[in-house]
Formats: sequence, structure tokens, C-alpha cells
Amino acid sequence: MSEYAMWVDWSDESSFDRWENVGQQVMREFYEKHPKEAEKDGHDIENGEIKYLDEVLDGWSPMMNYAYPLETTPDDAKIIKVCRETCLTVMKDTKDYDDKLYLALCGGGMDLSQSIARAYQILETLIPVSLLTGVCTQPELSVHGNNWLKLARQIRKQEEMEISRLQRSRKTWAGEIKKFNKTRKESKLAESI
Repeated sequence: MSEYAMWVDWSDESSFDRWENVGQQVMREFYEKHPKEAEKDGHDIENGEIKYLDEVLDGWSPMMNYAYPLETTPDDAKIIKVCRETCLTVMKDTKDYDDKLYLALCGGGMDLSQSIARAYQILETLIPVSLLTGVCTQPELSVHGNNWLKLARQIRKQEEMEISRLQRSRKTWAGEIKKFNKTRKESKLAESI
């Protein structure tokens, strides 16, 4: 899956200093404003506040050494949805002149391609073409229920779009080859006269 991802050593402090954990910040603000939502997510509440908030937020710390680029700047609602429904967070590269955003896995140990694809589906609608054929087809490996079905349907739809695009490209190339061969044949005929 690394063909569409950037390698980042999240454990290296000097490397990590250039990154801002946007997902973690958005979740902190969300839980502070809506403690009942934190309680729905299984976190303990005491006196209207989340117990051990910093420890809860550590769950959105990047672990696997890849950053998956985003093409858009998602709003907070989408970032919250990604953080709550997947094992990913949104990171900002603060050393990049345009503050480019990336997805980062906050867990590992199994094939999480479905979760990565689901995060792209939430944030950008379309899944990167380079990821389409790399998503594990096993039902509900890391994405479950209707979300898995939505993901599977999205992948099939995008595959159909990609097949159509490639067929158009193939036809265009065939036409250009035919024109080239005709021009070359005419050129050789003119040289022989």
C-alpha cells in the first residue's frame, strides 16, 4: 500500500515535531463541548467531564509509519466521523508550505486497508485509484455492517469508472498508432518516388 503513501517515522521525535495532530485536536474540542458523545463512545464521565481525557486522546496518535495524502481540507464533522469510525487520525505537515493534510493509522497488527479506504470515503468521497485493488475483499475485516457494504459498492463503482477511463485511453492510443503508421507509410512512399 505504500505506492500512494509517504513514509514517516512517527516514533522519531525530530520527525514528529513537524506534524500537528488535527484529528486529536478536533476530538478534544468535540468531547469537551459534548461529554455525552464521549460517554456514547464508551468513555467515563465524571462531573460532566471525561475522565482521563489525555489518555483517551492518545488513542488518536499515529503508529504505523505511513502518511496517506488528502486532496481536500475536510471540515471538523468529517474528521470526527473518521476518528470515531476508523482507526485513523488526520495529521497536518506543518513544514510543508501549504500545510498539507494526511491520514495516519493509529493502530496496526492486521490488514487495515478497509479502514484506510473508509476514511478516504468519508473525507473525500473517492478512494485513491492506487488503493482500489489493494483493499482487502474479506467482508467486515476492519469495516463492519452497512459501512462495509457502502465501501464495497464505492469500490465497484470506482472500478467501473476506471475501466471506462482506461478503455477510452486505449481507443485514443489505438487511433494515434494508426495515424502514425499511416503517416510513416506515406512518408516512405514519398521517399521512394
